[in-house]
Amino acid sequence: MRLLLFDVDGTLIHSNRAGRAALVYALEEIFGTAGPADSYQMAGKTDPLIITELLQAAGIPPAEVEPKLERVYELMARRGQTLFWERGIKPCAGVPALLDALQRRDDVLLGLVTGNARVTAPLKLAAAGLDPSQFRVGAFGSDDRDRNRLPALAMRRAAQLSGRSVNGADTVVVGDTPADVLSARAGGARAVAVATGGHSAATLAQTNPDHLLENLADTETVLQILLNDREDGSDG
Repeated sequence: MRLLLFDVDGTLIHSNRAGRAALVYALEEIFGTAGPADSYQMAGKTDPLIITELLQAAGIPPAEVEPKLERVYELMARRGQTLFWERGIKPCAGVPALLDALQRRDDVLLGLVTGNARVTAPLKLAAAGLDPSQFRVGAFGSDDRDRNRLPALAMRRAAQLSGRSVNGADTVVVGDTPADVLSARAGGARAVAVATGGHSAATLAQTNPDHLLENLADTETVLQILLNDREDGSDG
């Protein structure tokens, strides 16, 4: 069985800054400020890390933030129930066709490994017209602020679900940031980098992913990469 773990923003969907807007709303409601949210670089980071750093910049210590994280996630999801649709979240190129092809296979388990909170990730996917239920396992920012620990957590959950041993040799992480590649390495998984987010192919190449793609539009090529056991360098 091959476990395929996808990042969300910039990999599966273009969120049009909808997640940022929902986060700003929640932080202003709870803390009265979202800190330097307009200029802060969120790509590749987990929600709890983003929240903590933004509020620290506004003078609010982490000890005051930690107990309120679940409330922040709840407000983000509540706002996202309308905002994510209003902002016109769309799937990235080739994603619907690729997921459709993968769903037809019985040797693949689809999952998510994302910095998003568990309650907001499925809302974003649904707003983009993607069925969240096809991703049967996942690890989320709300599970652990350290992204490097998320792939291993997703593998453990996949093993529990399938009743089979699942390790890095069975796993591919697909993401659009250097942090996705690094997290794959931390989990012993193969890394497929895709330049559909905020990082160029040249930047992603510096992290030495197993494969590097401009996008996921060529379904047959992407399937070969995701399902092939060879680790033979970058493509496209």
